[in-house]
Amino acid sequence: MSGIGRDTFEQYIRNYAPNMYRLALAMLHSREDAEDAVGEAVLAAYEKRRTLRSQDSFKPWIMQITANEARKIYGKNKRITPMEDVEAYMPVFKDERHELWDVVVQLAPAYREVIILYFYERFSVKEIGKILHVPEGTVKSRLSRGKKALRGMLEE
Repeated sequence: MSGIGRDTFEQYIRNYAPNMYRLALAMLHSREDAEDAVGEAVLAAYEKRRTLRSQDSFKPWIMQITANEARKIYGKNKRITPMEDVEAYMPVFKDERHELWDVVVQLAPAYREVIILYFYERFSVKEIGKILHVPEGTVKSRLSRGKKALRGMLEE
């Protein structure tokens, strides 16, 4: 298969936009920046849609592009939004375990990314490695350290 058509692309974007936004918001801690990252990711993906080898790989592909765009924005801004601002956007996720999300977003960015991609987005370690451009071993160690940090924060 050589890429995907416009209609299919639009449908996939509608399906995965909440996932893209959740990842970008967790990485950037800013609603506006997350929206910018998703918008830039959609534009970049649309321009590259013909390079997609399989429709089955659309979600990891678009999440990788979203993570890359979020990193670009983070690098430009280097600003931190207070946690109260992030909490204001919680209902978007329809997460029944808000208290856990509150703790997850407090993790260091490297741990937060892998925890969200693994537990919330259900990506495999291999897929997360591709999305974040890191070796699988790094993903495993970040998951382990992130879970340990979560346990410590939840026990407080």
